[in-house]
Amino acid sequence: MNDSHERKLLERVCRLPKELEPMRELLLANVVMISEIPAPTFAEEKRISFIKQRFTECGLSSVSTDEAGNGMGLLPGTVGDRTLLLVAHADTPFSSSDNHTCTVEPSIIRGPGVADNSLGVAVLASLPTLLDRLGLQLQCDLLLMASTQSLEQGDQQGLRYFLQNYGRRISCGMLIEGSPLGRLQYRSMASLGGMITCRVHNKTSQANAIELLNRVISQLGMIALPEWPQTALVLGSISGGASYKMPARNARLRFQLRSDSDDVVREVTEQISTVCEQLGEEEGVTAELEVIARATAGGLVAGHPLVSQTCRVLEALKIQPRKVIQSSTVSACVEQNIPAICIGISNGDNINYYDEYVEIDPILTGVAQLIGVLLSMDGGCCA
Repeated sequence: MNDSHERKLLERVCRLPKELEPMRELLLANVVMISEIPAPTFAEEKRISFIKQRFTECGLSSVSTDEAGNGMGLLPGTVGDRTLLLVAHADTPFSSSDNHTCTVEPSIIRGPGVADNSLGVAVLASLPTLLDRLGLQLQCDLLLMASTQSLEQGDQQGLRYFLQNYGRRISCGMLIEGSPLGRLQYRSMASLGGMITCRVHNKTSQANAIELLNRVISQLGMIALPEWPQTALVLGSISGGASYKMPARNARLRFQLRSDSDDVVREVTEQISTVCEQLGEEEGVTAELEVIARATAGGLVAGHPLVSQTCRVLEALKIQPRKVIQSSTVSACVEQNIPAICIGISNGDNINYYDEYVEIDPILTGVAQLIGVLLSMDGGCCA
């Protein structure tokens, strides 16, 4: 992309929030409708069906679902010699039985999963219409996909399946999250999300699973983690027992191990496995390690043209970049050597709680950012 082209692109990007104003109600309506369709991980079918309907109404070609349940549609480019991938994960951490009522208040939209990731999916579903009304047409083919099985034990299985089986080369990828605005992540740390379950198998035993788990936690604290490469073992949640009156027969610890090195994650995981195996040698008790999610280290560097150009787009829109550049969100693309970034559309809070919300006013700026980066990708900055 030459200097003149880049200057014109950034000038157009600065005008986009105002140009998008007439489409504001369309976006908000899609956010509400999508938010109110339950989509727990592994059960996203109804939401995917709605997205495919929107893709069909927008005139996308090849609207389909693959074997992983991902919903996708293709927006053909004028040249079509390259394919850009735009992804928003469709699942949320809320059960189908939860109340998914979404409310639009003067400055926010509130509802379970609205920031993670109903807003991202709504932007994905609205984008073909927005581009058409803005008079923008890409040279590259644009593949839009609502991915399944992303969160927690889903471990991005939907996106991983697609990338491993899609017949064409993906030139570049962009992952959309509802929040926060200014998010720019382009590297993935090596990580392992796991759950350790301690069980007492003999009902007459006085052993207590919570006490066993406490021993496991003490031994995990004794594992020497290297200062370099940067490594952390985060103990995330504990649950167990059935009553305050009875010794607990089971207890669970969820944790995440993360590092800049895949080798370190493997080595520390082996030590965690050894801790569990040693406890399981005692009669009548077990400690089992279950892997919930994995991510591979890698990604882009700060000087990569895609990262640099995205920063220029954020600067042009006066979006303050967030400092966290690493996220397992881009791991599936890293594994396939596809240049990829993850961005956010608006600001939100109470993420993964029932009173989750996103701010309305920044949404158009967030969408302008997405379109600006997409135009940059189309111009070749992901090469």
